[in-house]
Amino acid sequence: MSLSKRNNPKEIKLLGSLILLLGLSLSSPVLHAKQPNNNRQGKPQNQLVVRSNNQAAQIVKSRYGGKVLKVESTRMNGDPGYRVKLLTENGRIIYVSVNAASGRIDN
Repeated sequence: MSLSKRNNPKEIKLLGSLILLLGLSLSSPVLHAKQPNNNRQGKPQNQLVVRSNNQAAQIVKSRYGGKVLKVESTRMNGDPGYRVKLLTENGRIIYVSVNAASGRIDN
């Protein structure tokens, strides 16, 4: 392919597209480089055992029974977690913590 002296718009557009494609393919390794992990214990966010308020509520309800009144996102020793407020079957209100990284439940 050679550009004519009149600079055909189709040829210029095709050449520009090829240059752009070449630039993107060369920069691809840079775009896919591993991002730094800001978690204290090195566990990436997408590898959490408990990933949502609803999942934390289901885990606590299956263990203790009763009715879930409220779920809040929180941090537990630097890890993401949830604090679940629960009305037990005998009428008591308890708070249960769920560590999102490990799935551990603390009463």
